[in-house]
Amino acid sequence: METGQRPDNRPSSNGVRTASNILLDCLPLVTRILVGILHTIYAFINLAFASIYPVEKSLKDKVVLVTGAGRGLGREMSYQLAKEGAKVVCVDINAEGVKETAEVINGGRTGEDAVADFYTTNVAEPSQVNELAKAVEDKWGKVDVLINNAGIVASAPLMDTTDDQIKRMIDVNLISHFWMIRAFLPAMQKRNEGHIVATSSAAAFTCAANIVPYAATKYGVTGLMASFREELRGNPSNNIKTTTVHPFFLDSAPINVKHWEVKSVLPIVSIPQVAQAAIQGIKREDAIVTVPESLRLSMHMLWMLPQKSADYWRDTFASKIDKA
Repeated sequence: METGQRPDNRPSSNGVRTASNILLDCLPLVTRILVGILHTIYAFINLAFASIYPVEKSLKDKVVLVTGAGRGLGREMSYQLAKEGAKVVCVDINAEGVKETAEVINGGRTGEDAVADFYTTNVAEPSQVNELAKAVEDKWGKVDVLINNAGIVASAPLMDTTDDQIKRMIDVNLISHFWMIRAFLPAMQKRNEGHIVATSSAAAFTCAANIVPYAATKYGVTGLMASFREELRGNPSNNIKTTTVHPFFLDSAPINVKHWEVKSVLPIVSIPQVAQAAIQGIKREDAIVTVPESLRLSMHMLWMLPQKSADYWRDTFASKIDKA
């Protein structure tokens, strides 16, 4: 027997580890990896089954608050939510636009017969957000689904973007999510029930010139929602869901507002298409929704490629964004 080696193969007093000790130490990790592989296979099978036989929760009579409801995607989501039977709380800084959205949904109904309400709020101001939360909860009792959709879209080279434009975009597109979540989450936690949704963008999965501040905010929203979901998962009995929506570039023709010039070999998605996908994702309690569905896989594949190869594929298929 060699000096310092014990008969039972345990480490000797000089601290030398044997092969059997190393194997025993690695066994728990190896076991977890094998279980993880089986769990992943099961998850893929379950995903395929759910795609064929989806289980969707009803939004009928649920109170759904939508920010940025004065026009565009927020307005379209509000319309479609009303068709689902939801009670829609429309929020926007544009007083005229948000009022119009609610009036169209109500179709002349007033008082207790109305299924839509509207509030003029700057979601980038925490004091206004807190006032909104109190007013909505006093009137409607609770918010079942919170959709943080308000956002500013603009395109220009970074050095041509003003300080005020950068700050405003970050405040509305990103910081407002913090204020809205912090204002409405406590009531959801008290009930241990609710759903928080964020509108992000395909820009959070890739990169493009002339939208540096915009893309940065969408990366931020995606990181916020992913980490927030992890916080919620820390509670074993948590029943508050999250959904992050990543649409490709929208066709803004219906609202006659041109934010940028998008040149792409890929088809631009329509506002109704994105609204429908977002609501379907909410009903299915999907953590991530991409429009189109194939977008998530293709964008993630780019990050796995060597940089020169990724640049080639971006040059081939990526959208070129110019100032409108």
